[in-house]
Amino acid sequence: MMWAKELKVDKEDWREFVVQYEDLFRTDHCGYWLRGIEHGPDGWLAWEDDGEHLPGQEPDVEAALAAWHGGAPLPTGWFRLDGELADRAWGIGVLKWGEQWYNEGDSTTYDTALQLALLGEVRYG
Repeated sequence: MMWAKELKVDKEDWREFVVQYEDLFRTDHCGYWLRGIEHGPDGWLAWEDDGEHLPGQEPDVEAALAAWHGGAPLPTGWFRLDGELADRAWGIGVLKWGEQWYNEGDSTTYDTALQLALLGEVRYG
């Protein structure tokens, strides 16, 4: 008799990965197109790297930081990686690959879910 292995699906692990850790910005994840600029208690301020600006020379950085700290809309190309974004990406992952997508996924799967949640399309990879 076969017994089904119960897999733990923990949305909170995904949320923590997106909001708390910088591993997301490794080049084998989203780091080849998304640059983490500042981390705070609610997540990351990130910039869609155009490949033309060195770290510390991102366009509109002062406006982005002011908006990030003030809760205002961010300039074009800037994103909040917070719980709301993590939940949106989680839902996309479940719809595309099923409930176990995070447990069974890899850096490409995570990257795709985040691109779809942030950009509405897959532009990179």
